[in-house]
Amino acid sequence: MENEYSKVKVNNEMDFCSVTEMEVKTILEKAFMKARVSYFLRWEKPSLLSKIFGGGKVRIVFCINSAQLETADEVLKELGDIDGEIKMLRTKSNNKIGF
Repeated sequence: MENEYSKVKVNNEMDFCSVTEMEVKTILEKAFMKARVSYFLRWEKPSLLSKIFGGGKVRIVFCINSAQLETADEVLKELGDIDGEIKMLRTKSNNKIGF
């Protein structure tokens, strides 16, 4: 017997973009909230080698629901002036929860 939840798509998160500057993160968060784009942040620490060679910044990945991709793209178009500081990813999210 099939219920209404049988057709619900799960694991539809995607890594939309990443930033390294806190100011850009804040601007992007506010824009996503205003446009009602659901997101979560994944903080990635720099590797040991990047710390040694001077490029060690924390990378913040914005993960969104793939159903909101068009809305998120529109948000970025409206923020055009900070576009160079945002790295686009658009890949399937690899988030795993371990118990």
